[in-house]
Amino acid sequence: MIYCIQVTLNSWQCLFLTFGSIFENNEKAFQFCQTRNLIPSNDRKDCVDCGTEGKVSVCKYSRNENFPYELRCSACRKSTSIVKDTWFSNSKLLIKQSLGLVYCWLLGLTLEVASDEIDVNIKTALDYYNFCREVCYVITTQSSTPIGGPGHEVEIDESHICTRKYNRGRLLHNETQHIWVFGGIDRETKNCFITRVKKRDRQTLVNIIKKFILPGTKIITDGWKAYNKLEEGGYIHECVNHSVEFVNSEDRSVHTQNVERLWKSLKQTMKKEGRPTERDQMYIFQFIYTHQQKAAGIDTPRKMFDAFLTDISKVYPGYGRIPLAPVNFCGLNEVDIFDDDEDQDTE
Repeated sequence: MIYCIQVTLNSWQCLFLTFGSIFENNEKAFQFCQTRNLIPSNDRKDCVDCGTEGKVSVCKYSRNENFPYELRCSACRKSTSIVKDTWFSNSKLLIKQSLGLVYCWLLGLTLEVASDEIDVNIKTALDYYNFCREVCYVITTQSSTPIGGPGHEVEIDESHICTRKYNRGRLLHNETQHIWVFGGIDRETKNCFITRVKKRDRQTLVNIIKKFILPGTKIITDGWKAYNKLEEGGYIHECVNHSVEFVNSEDRSVHTQNVERLWKSLKQTMKKEGRPTERDQMYIFQFIYTHQQKAAGIDTPRKMFDAFLTDISKVYPGYGRIPLAPVNFCGLNEVDIFDDDEDQDTE
């Protein structure tokens, strides 16, 4: 008789299995980060202080056990921490702890589980989770381009999300924070856009559509009155009246089921995270980032970790390199008035 035993691996074990022995000690982890451009390599660099070319080198620095190296210019004699302006800047954690928290975040582990596995307090885990979301914010806004175009079909919709006040207790009407989001998804590429809106009138939504969706796109919507006259913007418009049916009986391709699935997934993520509204847009950027990664085939822990480390190196490039900065693509913060009208289909 053969007995099967199910073994659950923690994050450290997964990291060891995925990346071998690089997390056995701090020196190997340090070298691993150098190969991923998370920490400056040993190549000579130009000095950012005196401007002398090729005079900055990596030297031993015994005062910091976690990062026992510094960058020193042989011309002006100035030195700086090797992790200045990197992901590890001002960090008191071991390298493997910092990377371990990234891995926990990518796996979707709770703060409690992450803090227990990595042996840090919950506040530290929360800080690193927020750092990861800020990377998503920068990368997403930097790579944002309009979706759709001639021959493409894009489903758009707006949706209402509620979060619990203080993230505790039952959902009571006077203790919920109401969020409206507007977005769309390209049926072919699966690329999407999502943004918070405080007003759902025609002018607001049409302005966002023009910025996010290319002319010539076939746009499929429900019967919300704000979508009337999209043809005037150079779009092909198909509509399904949700007060009557969810799939157009005359043309079965006219439906908004893809964007509805997008909302379902987003709401599940927001419910799981349960954070205050001032950071809700950051969670939306996290959702968009992971959605786009999966659409690109980056769907395993190894691929996700590799890709995210590359993105970290772009946002926190280190000594003498220019970091990526967030772009206010499509004016995400332009709307500041709530529209209290309920979402409804036209008659």
